[in-house]
Amino acid sequence: MLNQFLYRLMYWLGQSHWDTGVTPPEVTQAFEAGDIPPGPALDLGCGTGTNVIYMAEQGRQAIGIDFVPTAIATARKKAQQAGVSERTQFYTADVTRINQLDLPRCGYALDMGCFHGLNAEGQRCYVEGLAANLAPGGLFMLYTLEPRKEAGIMFGMSPEHVQAVFEPWFDIVRVEPGAFGNRGSTWFWMKRKTD
Repeated sequence: MLNQFLYRLMYWLGQSHWDTGVTPPEVTQAFEAGDIPPGPALDLGCGTGTNVIYMAEQGRQAIGIDFVPTAIATARKKAQQAGVSERTQFYTADVTRINQLDLPRCGYALDMGCFHGLNAEGQRCYVEGLAANLAPGGLFMLYTLEPRKEAGIMFGMSPEHVQAVFEPWFDIVRVEPGAFGNRGSTWFWMKRKTD
C-alpha cells in the first residue's frame, strides 16, 4: 500500500523521473530485429504509455496496465495525439491481478521497473497472471534495478531472485546489464515455456 501511495503522489507532483518518455533501445532493437512473436503486446506498469504507443506504432494491438489513474489518463491522451488510440487499450489496474482483466493472449510483454517493487506474494501472483496471458513461446522483457534500501524500504532484486521466481513458467534466454544513473540494473529476455 505504501508503494502505491508513493507512486500516485510522485505522478501527481510531476516527479515521475523514471517515466522518461523514451522507448529504450533494447525494446526498439527487439522489434526492429523481428524478435517479437505475433499477437498483442502488453506493458505491465506502463506509466504514461510511451512504450504502449511505440508498440502500437509497430502495428500491434498494444495494452498498458498501471494502477496510477493520473498516468493512465495521460497515456490515453498521448495515444490519441499519436494517432494510435484505436490500437491501444489502457487499464487502471493491479498488475498482480491481470487474470481478472480478460486480456487477449499476448505474444509479447514488457516490464520496465514494475515487478521489482512488488512483495513476494505480489510477485507470485504477477508471474502466474503473466504466464496465463502470454502465449507459449511468447517473449517477455523485464528490466529490474539491483536491490538496495530506499527511504527504509528494500527495493530492486538480484538476477538469482528473478530466475527463481520466473523459472516454473519461463526460460531466461538472455541477461544483460542495464544502466540507471549510478545504480546497477539488469535486462532479462524470457520465453514462455510451452504448456
